[in-house]
Amino acid sequence: MTTFWQAIIGAAMIVIGGIKTWLHMGSIPLLSLPTCNGETINIALGNASWLERAHCWGCYMLAAGLIIVALAAFDQVAKRRSVAS
Repeated sequence: MTTFWQAIIGAAMIVIGGIKTWLHMGSIPLLSLPTCNGETINIALGNASWLERAHCWGCYMLAAGLIIVALAAFDQVAKRRSVAS
């Protein structure tokens, strides 16, 4: 995979992860648990800390996207330096 496509995929991961995290943080702090008999128990998370509310897969995708973009940039700089020397 070229560094261009690696950077594009990383940027897409950053955007998707950022949107998911933003949507998750803006949602109602309510945990919905389905039971065995088909009912749902709702638990309010009003006292949850910011870190507990921000925890979703969007955070991991955002971090992975940042790492991929950083590696693509590092690889591009390394290629330019090897050509210049």
